[in-house]
Amino acid sequence: MAKLSDLIPTLAQVLPMPEQTVSVIARALRKERLISTGGRGPGAADMTPEDCGRLLLAIMAADQVKDAVEASQRFWEFPVEDLHSQDMMPEDDQDDWLPLPNAMRALTQVRTFGDMLAGLIAAARDGALDEALDGVMLPFLKIEVERRFHTASVSLAGSSDGLLPDRTVMIASFAPPKAQLRKLMEASGFHEGGDAMVTFAVSQRTIIALGALIRT
Repeated sequence: MAKLSDLIPTLAQVLPMPEQTVSVIARALRKERLISTGGRGPGAADMTPEDCGRLLLAIMAADQVKDAVEASQRFWEFPVEDLHSQDMMPEDDQDDWLPLPNAMRALTQVRTFGDMLAGLIAAARDGALDEALDGVMLPFLKIEVERRFHTASVSLAGSSDGLLPDRTVMIASFAPPKAQLRKLMEASGFHEGGDAMVTFAVSQRTIIALGALIRT
């Protein structure tokens, strides 16, 4: 089974980013027991989908390494704000969507962004994500975090004609309750300074790599 010493270089390579940066963030998460801990070497803890998701999210959600633990904890708990797929839409609008593969239907029941992230990695580990993506022409899965405005989303698009991913299969958005969101935005001073948003997104390539890592 994969250990943290395997997870760190895997993420560093697929993103890509310096392995030393990933290692520093991983140690901080482990210190706060947000990543499974154990002995050393062969006795080290086996990585879970949650471990992989927390490390990935810490990288995605923090502007600076020192903020990674707090950012990971905060974004992990964001509840589902909206979740849509073809069969959730009014009948007149369903032609604008592609069908959601059965292998992904369990993910429509998640309650938090962390659940969705870990669920996707678990689906990649178990082969369900590959099965789902094989059922969509030109699949494009995007997991996105907007650091400044404290929101996250997961979307899957596909193609209706084999040329471009031009139809949505599923889209889920995550954000804290509005009162909490207002406090976070005020604390971050988003209304001061420039107008740039800070978005970090990954595709199915990262999720599949993590699933393959913990499958072995």
